[in-house]
Amino acid sequence: MRRLALAVLALSPLLATAEEPKPAEWKGTLGAGLIVLSGNSDTTTFTGSAAASRETLGWILSTKAAGAYGTSRPRGAPSQVTALNGTAQLRLDRRLGPVWTVYALGGVDLDHVASLEDRLQGELGGSALWLDEKEGDWQRLSLRTDLGLRYAKEARYQYYGTPVGPLPSAEMLSPRLGLAFRYGFSKEVFITEDAEVLPAVTGPSRVLVRSVSKLSSRLWKSVTVGVSYAVAYDSRPAAGMKDTDQTLTAVVEVGF
Repeated sequence: MRRLALAVLALSPLLATAEEPKPAEWKGTLGAGLIVLSGNSDTTTFTGSAAASRETLGWILSTKAAGAYGTSRPRGAPSQVTALNGTAQLRLDRRLGPVWTVYALGGVDLDHVASLEDRLQGELGGSALWLDEKEGDWQRLSLRTDLGLRYAKEARYQYYGTPVGPLPSAEMLSPRLGLAFRYGFSKEVFITEDAEVLPAVTGPSRVLVRSVSKLSSRLWKSVTVGVSYAVAYDSRPAAGMKDTDQTLTAVVEVGF
């Protein structure tokens, strides 16, 4: 009995540690940067972004938001808004194992320069984590794909130019193929790619494509600097708008 008691006392710190799982924590980034736009607008402006996620008991809650605002003042002309856009998304994943998850998401987009008053959207789908390599406390390689079905409804309004007023709305039901990739050359330097393709299966023929490529370098602890290049393609934009926007951004991000 004495030996058993001594063994229990010796193992008690380990048992206590096993019974106290690490509490779930929020992880994310806050970013701000300078952006150069070409397409529906040609300007220099400022951007902001935020992303956060939390995992607990097999559930993953994530959210992200971003926006840009800018004005220009041509010589001899009044100030003009050259960029006014934003996006926000909330996503909930349920793990079905180390690879597969199912998810639901909802979000809203707007781009007043491109005559998009708002685009409300919801999606259900599945996700697979094909690659997940870590070295110590940093992510060296990851690859995730999504396959879902998205419904979106757009309200359009011509904010600038003549005439000014509402435009015909648009609806879209489409499968969505998404890809999220990350590769770390080292703990300090890494690249990411976030892309999606949405071909409409109802109504007029339409395809949306979005790609965001970013090269980042760690400046100090949780502070990184980087350059991103984004392309957004819409085969059926609002009347009078171009079908492709390109964005080159220099950004500073702080992790938490």
